[in-house]
Amino acid sequence: MKMRSLLSLTIAGLLSSPSFATVISGKVTDVSGQPVEGAEVSIEGTRRVVTTDENGVYRFSDVKQTHVHLHVFSSQYIHGDNDLGEIVGDKTVDFSLIPSSVENIVVTATALQSSVLESVTPVTVIGAERLRRIEAPTLGETLKNTPGVQSTYFGPVSSSPIIRGNDGPRVKIVQNGLDVSDVSRVGPDHNVTSNLASATQVEVLRGPATLQYGSGAIGGVVNIVDKRIVQHQMDGVEGEAEVSYSTVDNGKYARGDITGGSGNFAWHIDGYSRNTDDTDIPGYASVEPDEDEAYGVLESTAMETSDITAGLSYIGEEGYFGFAVEQLDNRYGVPGHSHEHEEEHDDEDHDDEAHDEEDHDEELHEEEGVLIDVDMTRYQAAGEWHSPIRGLTNAKFAAAYTDYEHVEIEDGEQGTIFTNKSSDIRASVSHEEVDGWHGVLGVQFQHSDYEAEGEEAFTPANTSSNYAVYLVEQKVVGDVTFELGGRVEYTEYDADDSELSLEVTHADEEEHEEEEDHEEHEEQVTSYSFNKYDFTSTSLSAGLNWEYAEGRSIATTLSRSERAPSQQELFSAGQHLATQSYELGLVFDLDEDGHIEEGLKDVEKEVSTNIDVTFRKFTGDWGYTVSLFYNQADDYIYQTNTGLLAITEEHEDHEEEEEEGHEEEGTPIYYFQQADADIWGLEAEAYYDINAQVRVTVFSDYINAEIDDDNLPRTPPMRFGGNISYVSNGLSADVGVTWYDDQDDVASYETQTDGYTLLDASVQYEFGGQGVEWIVYAKGNNLTDEEARVHTSFLKDQAPLPGRNLTLGVRALF
Repeated sequence: MKMRSLLSLTIAGLLSSPSFATVISGKVTDVSGQPVEGAEVSIEGTRRVVTTDENGVYRFSDVKQTHVHLHVFSSQYIHGDNDLGEIVGDKTVDFSLIPSSVENIVVTATALQSSVLESVTPVTVIGAERLRRIEAPTLGETLKNTPGVQSTYFGPVSSSPIIRGNDGPRVKIVQNGLDVSDVSRVGPDHNVTSNLASATQVEVLRGPATLQYGSGAIGGVVNIVDKRIVQHQMDGVEGEAEVSYSTVDNGKYARGDITGGSGNFAWHIDGYSRNTDDTDIPGYASVEPDEDEAYGVLESTAMETSDITAGLSYIGEEGYFGFAVEQLDNRYGVPGHSHEHEEEHDDEDHDDEAHDEEDHDEELHEEEGVLIDVDMTRYQAAGEWHSPIRGLTNAKFAAAYTDYEHVEIEDGEQGTIFTNKSSDIRASVSHEEVDGWHGVLGVQFQHSDYEAEGEEAFTPANTSSNYAVYLVEQKVVGDVTFELGGRVEYTEYDADDSELSLEVTHADEEEHEEEEDHEEHEEQVTSYSFNKYDFTSTSLSAGLNWEYAEGRSIATTLSRSERAPSQQELFSAGQHLATQSYELGLVFDLDEDGHIEEGLKDVEKEVSTNIDVTFRKFTGDWGYTVSLFYNQADDYIYQTNTGLLAITEEHEDHEEEEEEGHEEEGTPIYYFQQADADIWGLEAEAYYDINAQVRVTVFSDYINAEIDDDNLPRTPPMRFGGNISYVSNGLSADVGVTWYDDQDDVASYETQTDGYTLLDASVQYEFGGQGVEWIVYAKGNNLTDEEARVHTSFLKDQAPLPGRNLTLGVRALF
């Protein structure tokens, strides 16, 4: 008990400030002199934040710092700041803010936490209000209308963001800056476990973000920011609750979060539950449906998800420390595997509530096909200490430990079990200005213990460790902000021995030669013992942001980034049930005839040189953001269809039962390879305010990705989109349309994909008082019931996008 009291006093002493006290107050207005309500005013180097009242007035009492630097943040204005220097006695400090016609939010995912308009790299931040409007069951579908971002789309149950054509191990998904540590980077059928229930914003960094996040962020970063660890003092309780219903999947969704505090302690609890049936679609799921395939429904897409998170923080004026625990349970089907049914679908029964309940239970527990059952527990800690020693402005610490497991259940029988126990620890310090330069020095350690047991364990058990140090420096000279940075990281893999058993045939063999050729390809069984694979990766970046006129800027970044291969890219060797492919990693030496050498290949790091130029206009009644990028990559790692087929036991057994003359398909072999690549493209978004209530927005993005004399597989098509929004007196509405072009720039053995157009709309009304604000809303997706197949999806020919959907919901804020 004495030790506990001593520890509490020690933490309180470290996070509290020393002696003097003064009052700082003032008024925040816009350039026309009108008060700005709700602006956040903070004292740099402390956790103290106050909000301006309806008259734009703010006040800090009992300020103990002698050197005071104030910052003012409001999403509708360009940020203001004032370094008061050494102060003695009370001070009155007023601010006049320049309006911004785009939402200007601080990007917490960047080392120096610049705002959207100050960033030297392309970044999009989706605030809480916008996030609630577009939130979907998966992260990829939530973000897919962001310029430069599309979705892997593995049916409505699983999808990850694709940033500029990069996905999987090139796009880092983090929660409050720490790796989500699931297995979504291993395969597109694995859902991202991030929790959006209490997210305050989602940050998308386009292009290399390797300086702070490592080689896994060579394509970009998605950071989900939430309130699980409260960082600022508060007195009282606030929160929100929401329920909604969606017609396309009979979906029922409920969520709630509540945050409270008193004195130096604050706490947070949030949770959500989502239950859906199989998703309705405009026609057949398959491009070439079987006779017994159901019409108008995408089978094996039901979902049952529940998640709860709780956190506790101690907050002093000089810092904070907090801890949070999350528990996720998620069961969802994997589409595209079985069209065999014990009983026919009945449209009349489908409308019956009792039958719906029975169907939903059967879908998740008894239906033939593949079901994934996820169980994850995540522990997260974070802290910050301002001015710990002379010369340092603050020190930050964050850590997470994730215990992840999922079981793949096939036809009601337990199959492969995937587990991943991982740690992510990072610490950084910010130093005071030296000749105008201020920056962050950080270190990071990551460790993962991955294992898969079962017939579909296509990657051997392995451990990976990553050690890194990085430095980012920034200097402002007049209207130009310069930024330099570098990172060095060491990655090591230790994989268990494995045995590769493979019988190969060619996809283009003639039907009458099938049996003869099948005999010529004998089963090859080879044992492999892996040495430790280690890589040292160095990344460098230089950029600037020049505000050459008020409200107009140019940002340019030049970077050279190195990436170590992921464990899946290295060691994959087996049948991947979900993607219906046989995956083969970089270390194996496969020739064009399907023969695998007994020795292992050398593997090189991927080296990417990237230039990015962004033009912004962000004041007035019209504006734009246009980004152009070019990426030249040496030893680019990609996965492609070889034109070879793997003959498995299942296919051999089935072959005996086939009717004479029917062609045996086998399983396509997808091989990880390396070659030089050129990737370039653009993202553009522009808006025009017709009046104070109506805004028109348009956007477009395009990617060209080539490798040697071929195209990279699954490259997103060009698209254009537009939106008209209306806001007035609590009522808001919008209508948007997005056109996707045909994708005919395809890789070898890849088929073309037809384009499509999606029409969406939403409306909501806010009302209330007495401490509770109510929001009722309705939104419609794919209102024309278009059949849309996503080119970036492994299941494009078996799983189209959902059909027409209407979602109704109500939200309460208190």
